[in-house]
Amino acid sequence: MALLRVVIVGLLVVSAGCVGFGVGASDTGSVATAGQAPPGVDGGIVNATALVRAHERSLDGVGVDLATTWTHRSSVPGESNRTVRTRTLTDGNGTLWRRAVTAGDGDEQRVERWIVGGRGFRYVVGGRTGRTDGMGPTARYRTARLERWLATGRYHVAAIESGTPERYVLTTTTYATPGGDPREADTVRYEAQAVVTGEGRVTAFSATLVTVERNKWGRQTRIRSYSYRLARTGGVRVSRPGWVPDMRADVEVADG
Repeated sequence: MALLRVVIVGLLVVSAGCVGFGVGASDTGSVATAGQAPPGVDGGIVNATALVRAHERSLDGVGVDLATTWTHRSSVPGESNRTVRTRTLTDGNGTLWRRAVTAGDGDEQRVERWIVGGRGFRYVVGGRTGRTDGMGPTARYRTARLERWLATGRYHVAAIESGTPERYVLTTTTYATPGGDPREADTVRYEAQAVVTGEGRVTAFSATLVTVERNKWGRQTRIRSYSYRLARTGGVRVSRPGWVPDMRADVEVADG
């Protein structure tokens, strides 16, 4: 357990360094004289649903290269440790490629998707190729989990970066349980930061949640983290993967 405590402290320190996206010192004067706040941000209070819908609208028809990482670490017996890294490329005209790699307890699985317009293919490495339908904005821009994480903090505007576009830096160390449910543990440590443009585009987000529960089985710790980053927007081209079947019959046989 002593080793675990050291790991927890180390992760908290790392997260504190990682969620600062090169932002300068905050200034209450700059906040007061800034332009229109992003949609869903009112007086530093974030409406996660409104902000994410604005984020999706800002990306509609735009080429996007984005990366997300979700990690779960636990000292609770029977709970597996997992990391999911996802890379998505979309050209803004209906063509999308995505690779998700899930690693945990020595196992790794990679899943790829290729979608043109409303239909496409899904490929599990070492498995089969099958049909898949197109996806709406929530799936296309990986915003479902982003919205859930944005909803679990009480944010304030820590800084405003000048430039074109102007960017708002939202931070929080206050964990707000979804729906106002009781906290799940005796100790909760939370830190999150979002960088958002005035139109509501979330260019970067990072959060770490540490919960510690003491019960008859001892001290049980869970560490969850999540990051969302727009690596590039505009001018994104998506190449056809080599595994995409050339003939429709190939897919029909695989599905059958």
